[in-house]
Amino acid sequence: MVRSLSFIHLFIILAVGYIGGALLFREVPVTASEKLIGFFDPRVVALADGALARPLFTLVGFLLVVFLLSMNAKSGYVVLLIGAMKCVLFGLSSSYLLASGMKLVTYTIWWFPFQMLICMLFLLYCIVLSPPYFQRIAKKQRNVQAIPVIVGVYLVIILIEMTIYHFFVR
Repeated sequence: MVRSLSFIHLFIILAVGYIGGALLFREVPVTASEKLIGFFDPRVVALADGALARPLFTLVGFLLVVFLLSMNAKSGYVVLLIGAMKCVLFGLSSSYLLASGMKLVTYTIWWFPFQMLICMLFLLYCIVLSPPYFQRIAKKQRNVQAIPVIVGVYLVIILIEMTIYHFFVR
């Protein structure tokens, strides 16, 4: 029961974050959206000249920040909030891509499936580092055995996504 509750929890965070990003795109001016999206992934704003190193550093930066915040018990509550903010950026970027006239086939092959997997793995990483209230056991240490596996799968999916971007989108 607890495991299925965890995945339902992750999907709800992902869905609410994605919808929140789409609604944020409607309310924020396009230039402000471009600056925010370009800071995290410049390939979204300028498809032709997107650097491949910047998105990789940003995603690894997210992993490191969450890991460092999870080490302290007082900042552990922020970990899942950062995961939700990543989902909001996913929704904001998706709305920007669709509003800017990106081909729907390119969007469905490149952006949406890989970013959804990346967000799900990032949320899973956040939950492993700082479990939600229904998974916490008072004196048990966190399970760090799953972290290398999640990070490995995360990086493989990022490399596949960058390969598809480099050969098919750009």
